[in-house]
Amino acid sequence: MSGSDGPARERVLVGVSGSLGSLTALARGAEEARRRDVELWPVPAWQPPGGVRG
Repeated sequence: MSGSDGPARERVLVGVSGSLGSLTALARGAEEARRRDVELWPVPAWQPPGGVRG
């Protein structure tokens, strides 16, 4: 994206992995997005089995 796609819009981003903590974060993110009247963007987040190698 070159930045010429129009003005930046506010949104709430929430990483979701399916864990209890991430589902709690998703619920809180939904409340925040509703309160601010902005979009909610859930982002899939996961860690490969065995962790990150590098």
